[in-house]
Amino acid sequence: MLKKWFNSIDDLLSLIALSGITVLTILNVFCRFILNNPIAWVEEVTLGLFVWLVFIGVSSAMKRDGHIGVDYFLKRMPKIFHILFTIIGSLSIYYVLVYVFIVLGLDLTSKASSKVTPVLAISYQWIDIAIPIGGILTTIHFTIKLLHSFQGDDEKGREI
Repeated sequence: MLKKWFNSIDDLLSLIALSGITVLTILNVFCRFILNNPIAWVEEVTLGLFVWLVFIGVSSAMKRDGHIGVDYFLKRMPKIFHILFTIIGSLSIYYVLVYVFIVLGLDLTSKASSKVTPVLAISYQWIDIAIPIGGILTTIHFTIKLLHSFQGDDEKGREI
């Protein structure tokens, strides 16, 4: 049950963010062009939701092997080079996920404590925290994919 809940959390957060962006944008377009009275705070909320959609969506795409990869040459190399480049590629991805997303994302979040949005005065920490959360979720999904690829359970997992 916990595995099913964890596997769907990024999808649920992405769905909420995308739905919020869509509904608020349509509502604001209606208010701006039909009622001539736009809603001032909608841009702030949609911007925050978009940040969440992007960084949590990375996790959802990683879970489904939805990232673009060109493996034409990799498939034609000898097995030792295939393994070597898979390891180098995996270490590069871990560097980005752990250092850039998680470490620097937490640093960005902590430095945003005094920064607030202009209209609603929402702390940017609520927006920026999506970066390390997305990094953590993506790292977990990437690790699962990587382990499956080395175990031979997931033929698509080899194409990391």
